[in-house]
Amino acid sequence: MASDTSPISVLFARGILARLALWPALRIAVHQNWGGPQSAQKQRWLAGIIIDEFEACLPSASASLTAFDLHQSTPMHPSHTLPEPDTEYIETMLLQIMDDEFEVALEDGSAFDVARDVVRLWNDAKEGKDGYVKDLEMQADRTKGKMPQYEVDAGSASDWEDSDGDNEDESGSDSEDFGKEVVPQLLDHAKEVPDIDEDGFTTVKRRGGR
Repeated sequence: MASDTSPISVLFARGILARLALWPALRIAVHQNWGGPQSAQKQRWLAGIIIDEFEACLPSASASLTAFDLHQSTPMHPSHTLPEPDTEYIETMLLQIMDDEFEVALEDGSAFDVARDVVRLWNDAKEGKDGYVKDLEMQADRTKGKMPQYEVDAGSASDWEDSDGDNEDESGSDSEDFGKEVVPQLLDHAKEVPDIDEDGFTTVKRRGGR
């Protein structure tokens, strides 16, 4: 993040940290140390990467002064200001980092869901809206100490559930229940058959898993 932190960046960072904490694929990768002993640090590093991508789109104060000093009659976008990342760009980045840093390949669409929410958080932050951020923070707080399990149903549909087994409906006002996301399909490049225990839970393995 930039040294001169703006209110937009602070609000956006809060939202990103909370949203990543609610991503089951990342939660299990960190819990299992698939990224090595520094897996938890990598989660925060990922948040920083996302934040930096969007902060690069903010015009700098020096650029504004330059435009003023040159007596520009109309607003001018500095040449170094980058276009804002879109959902597709963030999704691709998330998939690449999960593969490179945690050896996990996803095919469930959860990276797209996270990317979509990232873009929403950025747009809200620019407008000073903190409702969605607070909602995510409350949900992230409820997931602390819980481990998501890969539940296999009789059909093709599967869900992530927290390991405490709570099935109560905590549906909020307009918020999504991130504790029941669509199950990430963690691809094992060795094509190993997943282990299913007597309770119907699949042991999710990383790429080239043990």
